[in-house]
Amino acid sequence: MKNIYFIIIALFFSLVSKSQTSKDIGKISLSVVVPEYMEDLSESQLSKLDAKISQIVTASGLSDSGYGNNFVIYPKFAVNETSVVEGGMQNITVVSVDFSLFVKQVDNNILFSTISKTIKGSGSSKELALTNAITKIAANDAGYKKFIDESKTKIFQYYETKCFDLIKKSDGFVKTQQYEEALGLLMSIPDAVSCYSQVQVKAIEAYKGFQKKNCAKQMQLARNTIATNDYVEALNILSEIDPSSPCFKESQTIAKVAEGKVNAEEKKQWDFQMKQYNDEVSLEKQRVNAIKDIAVSYYKSQTSDINYTVIVK
Repeated sequence: MKNIYFIIIALFFSLVSKSQTSKDIGKISLSVVVPEYMEDLSESQLSKLDAKISQIVTASGLSDSGYGNNFVIYPKFAVNETSVVEGGMQNITVVSVDFSLFVKQVDNNILFSTISKTIKGSGSSKELALTNAITKIAANDAGYKKFIDESKTKIFQYYETKCFDLIKKSDGFVKTQQYEEALGLLMSIPDAVSCYSQVQVKAIEAYKGFQKKNCAKQMQLARNTIATNDYVEALNILSEIDPSSPCFKESQTIAKVAEGKVNAEEKKQWDFQMKQYNDEVSLEKQRVNAIKDIAVSYYKSQTSDINYTVIVK
């Protein structure tokens, strides 16, 4: 028997390569971007390089996913010297590589921070020597941590300066009933900025607009589900309708039909949800969580690929 899960599910959900969760909302994050092709490196080596950069980002306490891909971190990996050392059972290839990282804001093409280090690798072939060089990139290196911390500070300063402009932009989305876009934009603002209280107010307003826009659709979906005798799923759908929605009263009438068709445990879960709606603190918490879920689902629905060549120009 299915259980009732009281969650908000935004439309047009699709998967992206890196997982984003509601826990990342309100935090500064960076999208790791590597090219599909880089001279001297194989697909496997590029994957290892991607993983190393992600480790560098997360080691400094940031998410490596990045909402909306507005702030990215990308590498340059240049082989500047290759030599062969003879001796022993086989020759050893030694490479010297310049490994650089860049943090950039995509929208305005602003470069925030850079760091470059020379790394050496060795192996029985050039390919193995390059792989060895990648493994020597130390994610917990103090230099990388300083680089990420400086980037984090600059990104925070950007949001601190642009916060009210972003709120104004979200107002424009709300006026055109683009509520998912408005919530995605608002939830990309770090919760430590000074205007975050206004962000929260605007987010609640956008969420109520989202509810008003979608409630009729949810009601029809619930009716169709009841018609197929799937009463648990009908309650799932109805649980997504917020008390501020103009459809809420009608949803409770329909819910009474489904309530009588589910078992005691499922009825208990539904009653618990309704109790939360009657508690202002619990209701506000649920709305905040729902807003975060909508923001996550919105960004997951967007194209996650960023053209590396365009970024590095």
